[in-house]
Amino acid sequence: MTIRNQPVRPLTAARTWVALALLAGPAALAGTPINERKAADPTGHVEVSNTAGSVEVTGWARGEIEVTGELGDGVERLEFSQSGKLTRIKVIMPNRSSRVESTDLVVKVPAGSSLFVNTVSADVRAQGVRGSQRLQSVSGDIGTEAAAEDVECKTVSGDVVVNGTGHRGLLNVTTVSGDATVSRVSGEVNGNTVSGNFTITAGATGRSRLRSTSGDLGLKGKLDADARIDFESISGDVRLDLAGPVGAEFEVSSFNGEIRNCFGPKPVRTSEYAPGTELRFREGQGTGRVRIKTLNGDISICNK
Repeated sequence: MTIRNQPVRPLTAARTWVALALLAGPAALAGTPINERKAADPTGHVEVSNTAGSVEVTGWARGEIEVTGELGDGVERLEFSQSGKLTRIKVIMPNRSSRVESTDLVVKVPAGSSLFVNTVSADVRAQGVRGSQRLQSVSGDIGTEAAAEDVECKTVSGDVVVNGTGHRGLLNVTTVSGDATVSRVSGEVNGNTVSGNFTITAGATGRSRLRSTSGDLGLKGKLDADARIDFESISGDVRLDLAGPVGAEFEVSSFNGEIRNCFGPKPVRTSEYAPGTELRFREGQGTGRVRIKTLNGDISICNK
């Protein structure tokens, strides 16, 4: 018996489209616009997670959460779920994905919400959120506004910018190589950095504790009457530019750096045979305390 080869039928246009769609898999979602909305508690908790791209969160007066933006290539889906007062917004990537494409999320939440944002290489921006905030990224930049509630920002190589509203609160900032700039904050500011620079511009500072390895530390502003300032660096420089009347006890020392002071006494050597200088004095009538210590960094203190 002879078996004849059957002719191969050409793909129709419809069959061709189906085949390409199957081959594309999750990437078929590339560029898919996002436009979702849910009712939310005015003081609820919102969690946002994204791998690459950006996350922009804005507080508004409505009792609902709106998510817009665009999914990136390779994204499986967007999770937008709620459980009680908790709302989760998460960019879901496939289990097996060799590519990470950018997804841009624009999220509007009730202004009284508390906020948690976690990204890898996506930038984070928040404004108008009055609840507590916890913002963290690996290589993305972070920018936010600090109201009266606690704010925590963490990043490895990204920069951090925090603008305060003058209300007292607690601010914690941690970076490895990223710079941190904090302005118009009141209350307590704690910061840790390895090689990034950390600068605080404040109306009135009550508590501030900064640590660095090689990054420079700086403070510009007034000191509360009972302020507690504690700065420490290994090889970074420290600079204090104080405004208005100063009432505090100063304890300043550097092992191998220079101390410059535009008011009060001159620094003195700690040993006749070894390097090291220190500066101890009291200025004004306040009960504040300022402690600055470096190993190799220079220290500058001035009252303008």
